[in-house]
Amino acid sequence: MKTMNIYDAHVHYLWRNTLEDCSTGFKALREKGLKGMAVIIMGHHLFEPERCFDFIPHSYHQIVGRHFFADKKGMEVPAGNRFNGLDIFPYLDSRYITENEADLSRFKQAGFRGLKLLYVPDEDTVYGMVGWNKLFGKSGRDFEILTRRLIAQAVEFGWPVIFHADLRLHQDFARDILNTYDRHPFIFPHFGFSRKIMAALLEQFNHCYTDFSSLLPFMKKSPEAYQAFIKTYADQVLFGSDATLDWTDLIDDYIETVRAMIDDAILLKKIFQDNYLKIHQKKNSFRCSPES
Repeated sequence: MKTMNIYDAHVHYLWRNTLEDCSTGFKALREKGLKGMAVIIMGHHLFEPERCFDFIPHSYHQIVGRHFFADKKGMEVPAGNRFNGLDIFPYLDSRYITENEADLSRFKQAGFRGLKLLYVPDEDTVYGMVGWNKLFGKSGRDFEILTRRLIAQAVEFGWPVIFHADLRLHQDFARDILNTYDRHPFIFPHFGFSRKIMAALLEQFNHCYTDFSSLLPFMKKSPEAYQAFIKTYADQVLFGSDATLDWTDLIDDYIETVRAMIDDAILLKKIFQDNYLKIHQKKNSFRCSPES
């Protein structure tokens, strides 16, 4: 049987040791069908490592090296010759951006093609993040104004937006954004932290999408429930892992889990490929050439 093309819509440009070590794991994934991935890159970050880690989920603290921030690495769109011929779509991770850096035109010129928002205004004790307000000492209103400014630029640039937000807390804000930009693609990862609310948004807005990144343990525990959700919203669900570049085993685990969960080839093709390509058009991506 021909290998099905797979695109991962949620991979973080982070690593533990060195970037050079990261590419080796992608050879096996490419042979398994991985064709490309949306890579989320911190084009700007705070240079104090511990402050940076205050705004990263605690489950990732042991898989990202402190030197990544101390040495100011990983802020640029990766050049070719990195990931064994994979198509790379670079997103700008804006979690550390304030009004001082909010003109995104320089990031556009640097080759970024999408925007990733981490909309966590207040402290998140479950995931271990202090929240934007405490990190920068500003108000929730300031964060909302900044977020709207970043989104407006992304829409102007034609950038798809990955909008990380807990819909249980920020459903009204999400609805307002979707109503304001009613033809622009927005991806709410992790099923928006609520399948029920996410379903309502998917039904109301056909430019709204989601992915199941970070949900692998729940998918394994309740495969029938997640299978039903994916089948119902098959045209708006993307394959996503939430892996870092040196965590290719996680991507492999996701691939095998999804293949075991979904036995419909047409549906599987939508999740693995079609929905991703619908958002990340070929003209907006570039290919990292195979390594010699």
